[in-house]
Amino acid sequence: MPWNRVNQWVERRSLVALESAYQRALKIKAIEDKHFGGQKISPAAVGGKSVYDYFQSTLDRELLQIRFDLTQVRLGNFINPQTNPENNNILETLKAIEDIIGKYRLDLGELLPPLPNNETPNLPNANLTGDTPSDKTKQTISPAASNKFFNFQQELTPEYEQTVIKQLRTLRQQQRIAIRFILIIILVPLSVQLISRNFIFSPVLNYFGVDRAKISEVYISQEIGEKYLREFARLKEIEEIKQVLGGAKAGHESEGNFREQVEELFKEAGYESQDGWKNLLSDLTGLIAFIAILIFGRQQLAITRAYVSRYFLSLNDITKAFIFILFTDIFVGFHSAEGWTVILETLFRHFGWRENITFISLFVATVPVILDTIFKLLIFNYLTRKSPTAATILEKMNQ
Repeated sequence: MPWNRVNQWVERRSLVALESAYQRALKIKAIEDKHFGGQKISPAAVGGKSVYDYFQSTLDRELLQIRFDLTQVRLGNFINPQTNPENNNILETLKAIEDIIGKYRLDLGELLPPLPNNETPNLPNANLTGDTPSDKTKQTISPAASNKFFNFQQELTPEYEQTVIKQLRTLRQQQRIAIRFILIIILVPLSVQLISRNFIFSPVLNYFGVDRAKISEVYISQEIGEKYLREFARLKEIEEIKQVLGGAKAGHESEGNFREQVEELFKEAGYESQDGWKNLLSDLTGLIAFIAILIFGRQQLAITRAYVSRYFLSLNDITKAFIFILFTDIFVGFHSAEGWTVILETLFRHFGWRENITFISLFVATVPVILDTIFKLLIFNYLTRKSPTAATILEKMNQ
């Protein structure tokens, strides 16, 4: 049976990937035993940072390949699940691999941004203790001054330098995770969309919708039909000119060649008429991949949001206001109607739909107004809390 052969190939491929991951894990273990005294490959080990820098590229390469091999094993087990994995060495091999690479697994929970503190802040104007105004006048040290004093006292402790180094390493790890997650969330859905369109949906729809169907049953949309009718008229005129000039072959041979050209032209029209379905199905596949990345990468998403927010807040107030004005003017500005019209017309052509002028006009007349209200509310709420100066600059620039 063909399906049995597929299962056998998947099982063999999974075992090969598992053995490859095990050998690469042993290579990492050998580096640990030889150069780091059996400890984790890190700057704090016996070899020091110089030795760690030398083996870091090797470690990253082997860990990446191990993750790829283990992904193949999981995929193979999903397609062809093992009923009795205890009868072979799969579980023992996986445990041995995990014992070696488990120490290099990053705990994303430690890198997540801290939750907001629910403690009541020390407000200078709030009478939270029930003291009388005369009692407040007797206070000689303000809360801000006391906080500065305790921060200065903390900086003098021996643990302060290690704390700062740990914070810098955490920020660097957050930056790497955020950049990698942004690239993944952009490139993976785009790659899935292109691959599924060109290698799955396009061959299948072309085969069942055009190649296998009769010529009279091939679906051709109205716009594409008008386009290829003009091309057919051009071919017919060329054929008639050749006959008049005596350059065309006489008889059935000339008619046969012209018929082949017409059939090829008809198939091209059929292929192009299927583009709407190809784009729709491939876009849905890419959207599913995008949602799956967000669901399975919730921790990476939280780290990325914290990194982007911290990076944006580090910009100066003029830059923040400029970004917001540029963004809002593109989508809800004075000339945004033309842009929305072009976008909607492109989407209609992308999915193979006939342009609906009424829908486009109604969309352009209502949606930008709604978006403008939402943007103003969100921007005002965000900037007044995070950057009041930028909110003031934005208000002046809008005026």
